[in-house]
Amino acid sequence: MVEQSQIRPVRLLPDEVANQIAAGEVVERPASVLKELVENALDAGARRVQIDVEAAGRGLIRVADDGHGMSADDLLLAVERHATSKLGQADDLIGVRTLGFRGEALPSIASVSRLRITTRQAADEVGALLVIEGGVIRQSGQIGCRVGSTVEARDLFFNIPARRKFLRGQITEAGHLSAALTRLALGWPGVAFRYAVGGKALHDLPATDDLTGRVAGLLGREAAAHMVGLDQRVGPIRLWGLAATPAHSRSAADQVFVFVNGRFVRDKILLHAVGQAYHGLLPAERRPVAVLHLELDPELVDVNVHPAKIEVRFRQQREVHDALVLALRRGLAQAAPARGVAPAFGGDASAPAPLAVEKAAWTPASQEAPPPASTPAWSPAPRVPPAETPPRRPWLDDPPAPQPWAGPAPRLEPLFGPAGELSLIGQLHGLYILCSAPDGLVIIDQHAAHERLTFERLKGQLARGAVASQGLLAPVVLELSPQEAAWAALQAPIWARLGLEIAPFGGNAWAVRSLPALAAGADPGRLARDMLSTMSASGMPVDTPEFLEAALISLACHGSIRQGQQLSRPEMDELVRACAQLPPPVTCPHGRPVFLSLGRRELARCFKRGSEPRS
Repeated sequence: MVEQSQIRPVRLLPDEVANQIAAGEVVERPASVLKELVENALDAGARRVQIDVEAAGRGLIRVADDGHGMSADDLLLAVERHATSKLGQADDLIGVRTLGFRGEALPSIASVSRLRITTRQAADEVGALLVIEGGVIRQSGQIGCRVGSTVEARDLFFNIPARRKFLRGQITEAGHLSAALTRLALGWPGVAFRYAVGGKALHDLPATDDLTGRVAGLLGREAAAHMVGLDQRVGPIRLWGLAATPAHSRSAADQVFVFVNGRFVRDKILLHAVGQAYHGLLPAERRPVAVLHLELDPELVDVNVHPAKIEVRFRQQREVHDALVLALRRGLAQAAPARGVAPAFGGDASAPAPLAVEKAAWTPASQEAPPPASTPAWSPAPRVPPAETPPRRPWLDDPPAPQPWAGPAPRLEPLFGPAGELSLIGQLHGLYILCSAPDGLVIIDQHAAHERLTFERLKGQLARGAVASQGLLAPVVLELSPQEAAWAALQAPIWARLGLEIAPFGGNAWAVRSLPALAAGADPGRLARDMLSTMSASGMPVDTPEFLEAALISLACHGSIRQGQQLSRPEMDELVRACAQLPPPVTCPHGRPVFLSLGRRELARCFKRGSEPRS
């Protein structure tokens, strides 16, 4: 409860405080500054953008463009809050056609940095200069400069030490900067980008109408080689871009890029649609790689949702969702593979792709689903007719019939403790091992069980010095993105302790030289990529015990029996025997139960027996 003495009278905030509050929404970290400045350059019609960064953006972020520039009067007005040339009235918010429109970016950046702007229009003989420190104008006048604008933001958060302390390490912030540049460059392939760090050019991307080349430069040639071109129209949207075939996937959705009218968005509806389009083609734990551009009438999408402008709302969410699913499935089914790549779905290239027979209708894939559809103002494209109608399998395709008796199903409780006296029955669905026990039925999750056993073995080896490794006959070379290469440089010493040896191979290429002996059967390239992605997404500092333990858990998962893997009877016997000796609690490293038991009394209730069956 606030004490009476602490209550102050209502008053207007000073401009300096108001600007810093606004900066807290717009300028989250150096990558936010890069994004806002480059978007301003793109809105100004730039065809080439030069970006220079020092000290992971804390020291300097400079963005120079060849756009149409500003007059001296417009420059002074541009650093005032809510000053913009992109909107004139409230109605203009419906159908925004520019990346920026709020008029908050420049004043927000100016309030938390030392900002210097030079700009000139083609019709002006001299340019304009403006220098601002912490929101206060220090210098204004004329200067000789080329047509376009150059904006320098130095010493970010120099006047807000608390905000500066919350920035992560330089490698982490550099990764965010690289990710921001990647999104902008993939969204605007027709614009040339040059990105330099400490004076060294990391990217020099020429303007192109070939999105494949831009993807190869940013995500790696391997990713580009597995992607197919898309260009589909369904209902109100046009979908174009590139999508990877199921042969190339990742453990995280960090390389699914979706753009709406050139704006990168992170929208749950669209990401759900991408997942639906790949449903049945990828294992549940894998994610696709895709660069998808959606074009639709700007009046059908509301971009005035969040200060960072990374979230949008659609007037017809369900219709856009279904149209994206259908367009992506059609594109994947009809497009030819990239140069030198085998058919997208294996087998005969002339055979109809499985996606051609998928439904366009939306089917929930998770608890989070698009809202109910209203009456659409347009009709979706007709459903693609199936090449051949598969026979009905009522025992698989139809939902289970309701039980004739009321009451909840028996609750399956984890069996915490040694199993003991287990008698193997067999394997179910390639997922579970069934065993009889003196007090009922025991079900073992084969992946969780083997993952726990592998984790214990890896942990034991690490405690004794290092994890046993097995060298590869020939190194497996991976073409990484710049961000992945930075992660690899940071994490390589940790992987070496865990038996996974990776080393630089020139440029952004890294070579996998050895694997942990317990994961010797894994795909080296996939294992290395997944480990890099998973551990980088964890956000843990690499020099902590928590990072090492999380890395062991991830490694154990990749080195374990997979779901759907058929096991021989001796293999199941050995797995059951080893699991029975695990100390409690008997869970996998992620906390999922290894055993589930269904007691004799619960079985009796399931079959409506009056009492427990006698032995």
